[in-house]
Amino acid sequence: MNRQVLKPILAAVAAAALSAACIMLPAPEGDDAGWRTTPDEEEAASLGPEFRQTVEFAPGGAVSLENDYGDVAFSGWDRDAVEVVALAEKGPAGGTRGSFRTGGSRTSRPDVELRRTDAGLLVRSSTFEGPGRPPAVSFGVRVPASVDLTGIRISEGDLVVADVYGRLEASVDEGRLSVSNFSGSVRGTVGTGDADVEVLDFRDGDEISLSVRRGDIVLRLEASVNAIVEADAPHGQVESDFPLGRKLPAAAVKGWIGQGGPNILLRAAEGRIRIVRIVDSAASARASVSAGR
Repeated sequence: MNRQVLKPILAAVAAAALSAACIMLPAPEGDDAGWRTTPDEEEAASLGPEFRQTVEFAPGGAVSLENDYGDVAFSGWDRDAVEVVALAEKGPAGGTRGSFRTGGSRTSRPDVELRRTDAGLLVRSSTFEGPGRPPAVSFGVRVPASVDLTGIRISEGDLVVADVYGRLEASVDEGRLSVSNFSGSVRGTVGTGDADVEVLDFRDGDEISLSVRRGDIVLRLEASVNAIVEADAPHGQVESDFPLGRKLPAAAVKGWIGQGGPNILLRAAEGRIRIVRIVDSAASARASVSAGR
């Protein structure tokens, strides 16, 4: 059965980059639809600093993305297509990366690969070769509301996911993981940075696994959720708005919420963990589930 997720106003993190009209680019001869080669210098100069492409994409498919430096924002929409917008950013003085949000100075058109694979659709920025620090490439990606976001890998940058359902598998070496209005299974790892994840309509067959080496974890769940929880914060503490069957805060806890159910595994090696109950009014405003689901 399908999950239904309402589409609230897109977060400001991607709004500026995603508001312009789409440009449909044909695939070069001999390549599958969805392939986009990097333009030569003369073409890039005429097109400007923005990479933009939209390709047809069936709901429920898989999208992967790899980016070394720069923020990435995924958001759901009601089209059977994926739109990718990428900006190369010089970054402010001092080496801080640029992004859609920070507004770093734009450099040349980013070198972006977009192609279909046996697993789905792959998006990635090119590997930087040369002296100095590579320019950041920030992505704004709109996908069908039903999608599997798998193989999302960011070396340095924030990852934002909103208004989709399906599956999320992501790793961020240095940066923040933010997930809102999401329904489905989540597997996320963060090296240095915080994870703030909202999961709605958590059901049998789903799972949540979040691991942060240096940073905090906040997991937001609906009041009616049923789950088995294992949370470990050896150098911090675990707090929960839900009773877990033992006294809190504590450094580690194994317990259950409601009647028990799908598994939730949380580990913050050098940080804190908090499980937050979403108030009913807020959850209802963000998503609804059909009676026949």
